[in-house]
Amino acid sequence: MSSTIWQGYLTNVWPAVDQFAPRNFPGMSEPGTSTSSDQPTTSDDWQIEYMNPFPPELQEINEELSDEEDEEEEESDDDRPGSMSPDTLENWKLLPPDDQFDLSMCSSDSKKKVRSLNLGVTRIQFNEGHLTVCVANRGFDNDETRIEMELVQKQGLPSKFRQITNFFRNKIWKKFLVRQINGVDYELQKIHHNDFRIDYTYDGFTYRVVNFRKEFRIFTHDTPSTYKNLFRHHFYIFPNPAPLFYMDLRGIQPPDSEIAAKMIALYEQCRKCECLAIAIRSDEFVEQAHKILEMMADLKNLNIDISLSETEFFSPRLCQIDHLNVTYNKNRISETNLLSLDCQTIKFWSVTITATALNSFIKKWLDSKILKFKFLEIPIMTLDPCDANPRKILMDLDYQEFDEMQRAAFYKPYDWNFEYNCTGKYRHINCLKGVDVKRKDGKIATIVFSTSFFYFLVWHDRFPEQPENHLPFCDA
Repeated sequence: MSSTIWQGYLTNVWPAVDQFAPRNFPGMSEPGTSTSSDQPTTSDDWQIEYMNPFPPELQEINEELSDEEDEEEEESDDDRPGSMSPDTLENWKLLPPDDQFDLSMCSSDSKKKVRSLNLGVTRIQFNEGHLTVCVANRGFDNDETRIEMELVQKQGLPSKFRQITNFFRNKIWKKFLVRQINGVDYELQKIHHNDFRIDYTYDGFTYRVVNFRKEFRIFTHDTPSTYKNLFRHHFYIFPNPAPLFYMDLRGIQPPDSEIAAKMIALYEQCRKCECLAIAIRSDEFVEQAHKILEMMADLKNLNIDISLSETEFFSPRLCQIDHLNVTYNKNRISETNLLSLDCQTIKFWSVTITATALNSFIKKWLDSKILKFKFLEIPIMTLDPCDANPRKILMDLDYQEFDEMQRAAFYKPYDWNFEYNCTGKYRHINCLKGVDVKRKDGKIATIVFSTSFFYFLVWHDRFPEQPENHLPFCDA
């Protein structure tokens, strides 16, 4: 950082932080209660802004929020940031988004100024009490920064004792701060994590490179309400009209299962997201999962983790997914549901299935004219004890052994990168011991299977690039 920028940084940014940071003296409102007369603090409803009209199925939620929308319309005229010199604006732009998020919690004026910096939310991830919001410049989507937050449940204390402890924690122990999120005061702690260190020597000098990340630890008595305030705060200061790249909801715990459904219902950027990861680990979350999948009409890529002991989870939305990855944890999928899938790529982990269902899937492809389907992979499989004869997989099929004149020895699939919603790295699958079936239009597919795995691979390119270090005699 040049001396001019650094001087401007000290002159404009840090005085702004000191000016806007709230002071917590005895008698002031407690963290977790509103300090603004413009916003209610007892309502559990979500507040929204800059939303497109709700679809019919969400009309009930829309009516519940009508009063809060009216308040936002009244405040919209005062939504412009306060006066900011060009030098200060440039210095604020140099700050990483996590520092800008910290500034936005200092006052309503700094919140508006951060909003004017042209940043937008790109991804959202839950991880068992942790919330990660990824932010990028709307003009340069590749430059992405993670804002990590952890919600810590506070224990209830008598009000007088809580006021005394709050005073000492904020005045003596400086690591505890009071910040305002969506008009509500919260006590938080900023933590720096050193992920790794690299020591190296150059020209006689020893250098250490440290990669660290920041985390905001937010203390609250009401976790669902805090999530709601965080979402509204982030979508306000980092507005992005474009759909999110990716949402990971696998870390949501059962007590907070409704949070994700409400977030998707209220923000169009979430409803139009094309890539989703979700976990169904209890029967209580099944209904919410169905709601989420139905609301996301543009969903194309789905990574789902199912941990149900007896119930088979299946949604009609799975039939319309392009790239489907399901971890079943020995849960089963019926033949009817398997045959209803119309995906490009399908990958099942630890699924219980019948040999007849796999045979029917192959026959369905042979009798169809589907061009987009690429492969069905089941690296870990359990055949249903009622139908566990692997010979049934090839029953009534006209198949041939490997012929090097018809296709290559190794199939080259590209795994889908769900986190970044793009094509990932390629692999090579050895198909020397597989058998081939040919469709009427000349398409060839290879079947590789045993009692514990199954691969059905369609050769759109019969002779792809082969691995260079492959030794053919090792496959004999």
